[in-house]
Amino acid sequence: MKIDLLGRVRNIKLPNAKALLPLFEAVVNSIHSIDDRRINDGYIKILICRDNHQSSLINGASFSPIDGFKVIDNGVGFNAENYESFLTSDTSFKISRGSKGVGRFLWLKAFSKIKIDSIYQKSNAYFRRTFNFTTVGDGIADLTLEKLDSQVDSPQTIIELSGFQKPYKDNCPQDYDLIGRRILEHCISYFFMGNTPSIQVIDGEYVFDLNDYGDRHLESFAEEVVFDVNDYKFLLKSLRFYGSDSSEHKISYCANNREVSSENLSKYIPDLISGRKIRDADNKAFTYLAYVSGEYLDNCVNSERTDFNIRKQHLELTRQLEEISMEEIRTQLISTINHSLSPFLSKIREKKNQQISNYITQEAPQYRPVLKYLPEKLAQIQPGLPINKLDIELHKLLFNYEISLKEKEDHIMNLSIENFDRYPEYQRLYSEFLEKYNDLGESRLAHYIVHRKIILKLFERKLSRDENGRYSLEKDVHEIIFPLKRTSDNITFESQNLWIVDERLSYHSYLASDQPLNKLENISIESSDRPDLLIFNNPIAFFEGEEQPYSSIVVIEFKRPMRDSYTDSDNPISQVYSYIRKIKSGNFTDRNGRLVTLQESTPFYAYIICDITAKIRDFAEDGSLLRTPDLQGYFGYNSPLNTYVEIFSFEKLISDAKKRNNILFKKLGLP
Repeated sequence: MKIDLLGRVRNIKLPNAKALLPLFEAVVNSIHSIDDRRINDGYIKILICRDNHQSSLINGASFSPIDGFKVIDNGVGFNAENYESFLTSDTSFKISRGSKGVGRFLWLKAFSKIKIDSIYQKSNAYFRRTFNFTTVGDGIADLTLEKLDSQVDSPQTIIELSGFQKPYKDNCPQDYDLIGRRILEHCISYFFMGNTPSIQVIDGEYVFDLNDYGDRHLESFAEEVVFDVNDYKFLLKSLRFYGSDSSEHKISYCANNREVSSENLSKYIPDLISGRKIRDADNKAFTYLAYVSGEYLDNCVNSERTDFNIRKQHLELTRQLEEISMEEIRTQLISTINHSLSPFLSKIREKKNQQISNYITQEAPQYRPVLKYLPEKLAQIQPGLPINKLDIELHKLLFNYEISLKEKEDHIMNLSIENFDRYPEYQRLYSEFLEKYNDLGESRLAHYIVHRKIILKLFERKLSRDENGRYSLEKDVHEIIFPLKRTSDNITFESQNLWIVDERLSYHSYLASDQPLNKLENISIESSDRPDLLIFNNPIAFFEGEEQPYSSIVVIEFKRPMRDSYTDSDNPISQVYSYIRKIKSGNFTDRNGRLVTLQESTPFYAYIICDITAKIRDFAEDGSLLRTPDLQGYFGYNSPLNTYVEIFSFEKLISDAKKRNNILFKKLGLP
């Protein structure tokens, strides 16, 4: 298979901020090479090569910008096996170490020239292989291979990366000790698990010793804890890593002093927020890293060293085979880490619990059962969530709680009491269940009345002027009470808010919103008039000889807030009377589809909801309506039409609805 190296490099993604990643890849390769040689005196020297034709100030000192690096090590080098792997794109040769075989393409992405000079040993002889790595052809240019006749002390490989390309050159740190710390951070698992070769960053006369820095800044913040999972012992080595650029808290599972796999710790401890560091007692930020090892992990690592041959979850079968699962190891590990981090997370948890408590107490009382019965589950919620996401998390907990309560109900109801001696046990279980079930019912009611409070706030907002000084249209207030151009057959009960006008209106047989009279079901009327809301209340029971299809009919008319530009033809009282006359003249069908006539005794109720302006007062007085005691509207009775009519203001509508809702708040002991 041919590889288009230029295209391969072009498609490699290397963010500008990751300018040092190609160098990291070279250093990790050197660590692996030394590890393969199995020596105790391995070394890696990273030489910083600067462009002496330019200079700049860094921390008050004059430096030439970095043009590249030389990475020198005494590992096994580019022997035949390693060279063949280098020639293979996306090789799986070092997959056991987590390598993906693409690191060398990053060199070509960031540098214009790459030269490899490697002395390696084969049997008792030494060989030297040199070549340039390019994007031309198969990537190899100026290849030489020679057997060395002169005495050579040990293998040595030099990777020279030069011609730093923009924009990576501009984003590369220029301070040698910062580069050293970044390398340490990237390779920290090698340092922490031991057997790390000597690594130095050399910038002219300046030397940064990574091993010395690690000993001084890592070991002092390291802890070791032994924990058991059944009869197996595990060692947790944890590290508070100060000064790290990364803020991802991790667990690394290791075998034979090497990292095999890792997980994000915030997945299991939500208070460890992903992307946010922890702060110690001195308010210094650190990243938490955990490394777990043990003989069980050593014995169970797969041959590729990419994973463990361990069951993911606990099964009874594993216990019979004296096996343990990854789930069991992780559970005990998380418990141990939680205990270790508790002093650092206590303030975060206190603040989170206070936020949750305040939200439930003041805004979302429907979640009070969670606060009362599931305090331990609150640990699953991430701290600092915005209110909308916090509500979702609480809703999940409440939903699962309802399911568990339903399962408990089924269990209790299916208990068989063989003898009277077991009755106290049954009574105890039932009493505990009943308390929780009653609290859950109270929670649902609390959710409903809080929902009504929000709707009333929205309704009030629609009655105020907007930023342009205009009032809402009639359809805007109508839509809150009941959706326009819909019927009760095609919306859910939760989508309407008829309770704002009258609680009883919610329980109707049929409702039409802004529908032409000649389009209504089960009624034939020759008129295209469209009442805002037309409500047919529950029919009374049919008896033989009776032809009463509905117990009552309600007409509701809305007017635009603060409208006062009425003409005599716009009289809303005359308007609703006209609707009622046309309805009375229509033909209805019963439940068997037969025509029946609406009886004269059928009562009608007409509600006109508007602001009581001067013109509305004139209409009310001309229609012989009486003023309500609170002076917020008018009422009266039209005998020929058997119609009770009431005009009430938006203020009265809101005020009365609030009073009804507040009673429920008080009954539940809510603010």
